[in-house]
Amino acid sequence: MRTHQCECTVSTLAVPDFVDITDDVQASLADSGICDGHVTIFSRSSSSPLIANERESGLLKDIKAAMARLDGSLRDGRPIIGSASLMLPAVAGKLRLGTWQRVLLVELSQAGPRSVVVQIVGE
Repeated sequence: MRTHQCECTVSTLAVPDFVDITDDVQASLADSGICDGHVTIFSRSSSSPLIANERESGLLKDIKAAMARLDGSLRDGRPIIGSASLMLPAVAGKLRLGTWQRVLLVELSQAGPRSVVVQIVGE
């Protein structure tokens, strides 16, 4: 069993914003040399949770509208959508996502640079 860890920095441009980090996570998996195992993605900012979902403009528009109806994106300092981390399987050197799924970092507070830790464990 091997472990590989790296950190990616992405920039958000608006509030809310949805930044697709799938390619960055896949590149980290490729760099690790690990083919089969699991990939944990952790957002270091509590106001920038992660989701695995379709990156479809209509869906993202609906999520933004729902967040606006809920009067904000944070409740007691916690995001109303997503989570601080995601764990995804790695199979044959590829992230195991649904056909249209992507890993998205969601900006809920203030646009700017965000740090994401990627840890891969496997063979």
